[in-house]
Amino acid sequence: MAGYKIISAIQTVIGLFLAVGYLDMAVNFGMLDAFFDTIIGWWSPYALFAYLLAAIFLLQLVKVFTVKTE
Repeated sequence: MAGYKIISAIQTVIGLFLAVGYLDMAVNFGMLDAFFDTIIGWWSPYALFAYLLAAIFLLQLVKVFTVKTE
């Protein structure tokens, strides 16, 4: 179960970063500007959010195959 806790903690951090990024898009307090001087096809705020969501869902898939039910 230690692996489950670690994966859940990583998902929480990624999810919080994703939430703050969406908030920054709405309010524009500058976090995304620090990451994106220029926008190219593979690196933009929307691409970053897609990568973060993919990471969360891949970690969910890892949980499915690693957690044993009793």
